[in-house]
Amino acid sequence: MAAAGDPRQKLGEGREAEIFAWDGGRALRLLRDPAGRPRLEHEATAMAAARQTGVSVPRVHEIVVLDGRPGMIMERVEGTDLLTDLARRPWRFARRARQLGRLEAQLHAVVAPGGLPDLRALLRERIEWAPRLPARLRASALDVLAELPDGDHLCHGDFHPGNVIVGRSGLVIIDWTNVAHGDPIGDLARTMLLLRVAERPALSALARALDRFGRGQFRRAWLRAYRHHRPVDPQRFERWETVNAAARLAEGLHEEVPVLVELLEARLA
Repeated sequence: MAAAGDPRQKLGEGREAEIFAWDGGRALRLLRDPAGRPRLEHEATAMAAARQTGVSVPRVHEIVVLDGRPGMIMERVEGTDLLTDLARRPWRFARRARQLGRLEAQLHAVVAPGGLPDLRALLRERIEWAPRLPARLRASALDVLAELPDGDHLCHGDFHPGNVIVGRSGLVIIDWTNVAHGDPIGDLARTMLLLRVAERPALSALARALDRFGRGQFRRAWLRAYRHHRPVDPQRFERWETVNAAARLAEGLHEEVPVLVELLEARLA
């Protein structure tokens, strides 16, 4: 069944979805996968829960099917993604790092609604599947994951500057594709890992800017701001970063493989 509206004006696209302008000042995020409706429903549920607690996310209007593909009609957020903003204005890095740390801590204060995927289960699946992960490191990473705690808080799953829009009223979190419930430190660890490796095409501009500014300084400023609002156990954080590094190898980003394997060798040897 097709939805009403005219999605012919494409605003952007990624590996998993296309974004179109929609009537009434809204936007349509149309998945490429015809079987992706359950994921959209998870996203919509998570975004509604975050919005109810004051976290800045687009308002979801409805889930539709267009030409056999599931889509989400949502509030259209005008602005520039923070990845682009940082690459253009690197002198704002310290301020932006503090803002992002506060925003991620605010997100992690939200108790997840029922029905979302489990973060530990998602990571286990990726680690077990990752083709570039040596068998001995796979076994060790799974052992570490087994000892990490479950959690009931909202985890974005891919929180980085490219998924934050500088809107008219402030920063807005987008792209909730990988949302889950779990230990917030596990979600934070993925963010810090992305800032460490940051070589995939979507983050290449940020990687260059981070190299100019100093990756370590940016990560430390972000983490300090986060810790001001939420406690972070250093040992638990390191274990979560380790399993996130193993799971990252399932994403097929060949340029990151040497860095990730080196990190795992150092942590799991």
